[in-house]
Amino acid sequence: MRDIVFTLIGAASGYKAITRARTDIARFRIAGETFGESHFTNGNIATPIVIAVNAALYFLLAQQFEHDVTVLTYGVLVGAGMWLSLIDIDTHLLPRRIVYRTIAVAMPLLVLSAFFDDTGSIAGMFVGGIAMWCMLRVLEVLSRGDLGGGDVGLGGLLGFYLGWLSYEAILVGLFASFLVGGFFAVALLVTRKANRNTHFAFGPFLIVGTLIAVLR
Repeated sequence: MRDIVFTLIGAASGYKAITRARTDIARFRIAGETFGESHFTNGNIATPIVIAVNAALYFLLAQQFEHDVTVLTYGVLVGAGMWLSLIDIDTHLLPRRIVYRTIAVAMPLLVLSAFFDDTGSIAGMFVGGIAMWCMLRVLEVLSRGDLGGGDVGLGGLLGFYLGWLSYEAILVGLFASFLVGGFFAVALLVTRKANRNTHFAFGPFLIVGTLIAVLR
């Protein structure tokens, strides 16, 4: 019964994520603030895919964590991650207001979860957030614009979640992000759907890598 409840919550979270993303994307396009012209969220297949993915992720979180508070805490990561990913895919933007608002919700939830679930560390949470922000900031400078400031800010949020679990999770999350992103880039080059000058949204890969580290 517990798994079914969390799966349904995940489905509702997915529906909310794509609904919010569509509203935000439309507003950014009207304001002329977008850098990408993908239209994934407008497709008819987008809604069932997002709902199914979020439902599956909540189910996996319920398998991964014994405490319901921890499941809900990481469920915030899933919902916000999907919301941000959809915006980034279509516009190449990672709105700071969403990232900061998610941090404001996530931090007290992670602290609360640490009291119920002794697998988490409050100190690790802060170290993870700072460490991942710093690492991505360095990569932003070295990449000369290929990695954006939005990715760096997102890294801080993801670092809180990864550091709460372990310092190893931070490294696994970063490695998985660049590995999956690298495979995607190579696939685009091989199929000639992109060239070496093509820019693609990296935020979704950071989130995918983080979820791989969380659920491994």
